[in-house]
Amino acid sequence: MTPSRQDLRDLYDDYAAHLDDGDLDAWVDMFTDNAQYLVVARENWDRGLPLATIRCDGRGMLVDRAHTIRSTQFYAPRVVRHFVSGVRLLGADSGVACTANFLVTEALELEPARIHLTGQYRDTVVATPAGLRFARKVAIYDGALVQTSLVHPV
Repeated sequence: MTPSRQDLRDLYDDYAAHLDDGDLDAWVDMFTDNAQYLVVARENWDRGLPLATIRCDGRGMLVDRAHTIRSTQFYAPRVVRHFVSGVRLLGADSGVACTANFLVTEALELEPARIHLTGQYRDTVVATPAGLRFARKVAIYDGALVQTSLVHPV
């Protein structure tokens, strides 16, 4: 069964809400057990280069990333907000290929909010008994550099 555009919109809205709320366990649960999660600079993606700023292959690596974020606070506390737009369904083969644009803002204490990253998701979504899940999530950010640090998922 191919999900509707509204089903995909709800999936992306939940994804953004879990990250904005800091609910990393719920974020991990949005992926299949063997999911791949990548955050890649557009330059690397366009050139087909394998280097990713963040790479998680499988649920274990996603859980480890969530645990590390919660237990290691060597970065300045921040409020992060994810805005997702332009959700598009591209096709369905061994999952549903879809894209969406993202904008991530961050606000550090005593500093004005700023744009952290912009880019595009290129994802594969599958239906599971628990609902739609990401089998592959690729966040391709537009700039060659990240302004501060890339700690939290995109």
